[in-house]
Amino acid sequence: MVCPHRRKFETLTREEISMNQHPDVSVIIVNWNGAGLIRECLESISLQTYKHFEIIVVDNASSDHSVKFVRDRFPNVRLVQLPANLGFAGGNSEGLRMAKGEYIALFNNDAVAAPNWLEELIGAMKENDRIGICASKLLMHNDPDLIDSAGDGCVTSGHGIKRGNRESTERFMEKEYVFGACAAAALYRRKMIDEIGFLDEDFFINCEDTDLNFRAQLMGWKCIYVPTAVVIHKVSATIVGLSDRGLYYSSRNDECVWIKNMPLSLMIRYLHHKLIQELGTISYFCVKKGMWGPVLRGKRDAIRILPRLLRKRREVQRRRKVSNRYLNSVLTPIFNKSLVKEKVKRLFSLH
Repeated sequence: MVCPHRRKFETLTREEISMNQHPDVSVIIVNWNGAGLIRECLESISLQTYKHFEIIVVDNASSDHSVKFVRDRFPNVRLVQLPANLGFAGGNSEGLRMAKGEYIALFNNDAVAAPNWLEELIGAMKENDRIGICASKLLMHNDPDLIDSAGDGCVTSGHGIKRGNRESTERFMEKEYVFGACAAAALYRRKMIDEIGFLDEDFFINCEDTDLNFRAQLMGWKCIYVPTAVVIHKVSATIVGLSDRGLYYSSRNDECVWIKNMPLSLMIRYLHHKLIQELGTISYFCVKKGMWGPVLRGKRDAIRILPRLLRKRREVQRRRKVSNRYLNSVLTPIFNKSLVKEKVKRLFSLH
């Protein structure tokens, strides 16, 4: 893969960075202390071959100099400064309130897009008016020959997964319908968002895209994976590594996805899959990694917010348009061979 064009921002012409007064697309980038990341991210978006878009940077109360940098070096970017950190979900929701576009692109500050990224996503979105989400092909920054995500899936336990994670970039070369998209680089139809809602701000970080993907599927919207929409992703550059904070939200929000979205009959059918998932979490993160605290706090707090989750569940299930049979067809069985192989490898690895 040829890496995205990295011409210095100072050499860009005003025409190249000008945004249409009535943009088709609003690109929202949430930033938190991303001074070391934001320049390359914004340069790659400014150099897109598709020109009818605006860029909105939402800063989550950064303590570094990233706000000043964006203001000084990218004057055409619409900058939103929040007084507190609202997380990925809350930050994007603030950006959505300002967005003018018919399509909403979410893009991480730790990602770099190929010049035709947006053009490829827009082309795919316009093929079918029931496509509500377009997923990019994310490659790993430290090894661009490996895939980070070729669209997202969801296991029968309600857990979100990255398709093709750590597989060769030569795989997943065909456009195809998938369960959902990784919100690090995805395109959404505003009409869909108006119908089903956006990222759930209660999630803060982690699993919010799985929740959105699930609601889209329940309400009959499609997600298409676009292999020609390529992005280099510095995975977890903002929430570094295996942090207590990130694990806490993953532990809590996994339960939120399951409770909000899984139909009752499938909950009963796949209850043993859910239990297996939880045993795997305990085995890996608690027993192997010794991170009992964030995992157990996450589960405890999911129970604490159960009344609110049940209210949300009633609304989601009331509006559901697809059958259990259809939903079952787009979920990934927990006993999927490649998935089991990866989980076993991870559990017994030295790291």
